[in-house]
Amino acid sequence: MLLGDAPQVPWIVFTDEPEDFEGLKVWAIRHSPTGPMAEDFLSRLQWTANGCGRPAYHDKRFVLQATLEEFETAIFVDADSRMSAVPRLPVFPKGIAVVKDLQASIAEHLSRYGADRLPAFEQLAVQLTGSAETLKSARWCSEALFAVTKDGNESKFFEAWERGAEVLHSQNVFTGEGGVIGLAAFYAGWTVNYKTLTKLAASTHHEGLGPKSTQESYSTIPRHC
Repeated sequence: MLLGDAPQVPWIVFTDEPEDFEGLKVWAIRHSPTGPMAEDFLSRLQWTANGCGRPAYHDKRFVLQATLEEFETAIFVDADSRMSAVPRLPVFPKGIAVVKDLQASIAEHLSRYGADRLPAFEQLAVQLTGSAETLKSARWCSEALFAVTKDGNESKFFEAWERGAEVLHSQNVFTGEGGVIGLAAFYAGWTVNYKTLTKLAASTHHEGLGPKSTQESYSTIPRHC
């Protein structure tokens, strides 16, 4: 349904069921979840999808990496989203652009939602930047809709994201992807942009059904700058 909302733009989808996309104008790539939300979700948290789909939230980085091999910008869109229209897209600044709904540091976000995750994020911040104080300046990035544009530092961004997934996994923390993305952006030297996605965000509705009620899939709109 999401692809049908915006058939005029190119889509790349990572999914465990690429056959479902046959006949659609989309590059559907088979992807098996790697975690830290795949096996762990099944074994530690309640499962409600009749065995269909495995939520591996940090696996979003793989579809972004695949898209950036061919395009200058990848706009990540959660599969459980709908679009009323696709506005004319601006030229994206280098680095990361996110929606403006959530503008808080990682420390501020954790103080409001899930403070028990703070030790894991402090450990990651020390590993990446040498100081837990980084959490006071690095931004929490809403992960349902965001864009990454190449500037030569994207490899550092994905390296940090991978390390973040590993650290949170080792600490049995299975949420907080937005904080990991924010620390990875800080590590890459990126300033979080809150303006560029404003129009697209206004026409995009995240239904929030998530992988617990649908198959696991991740999608991007690739874009040349």
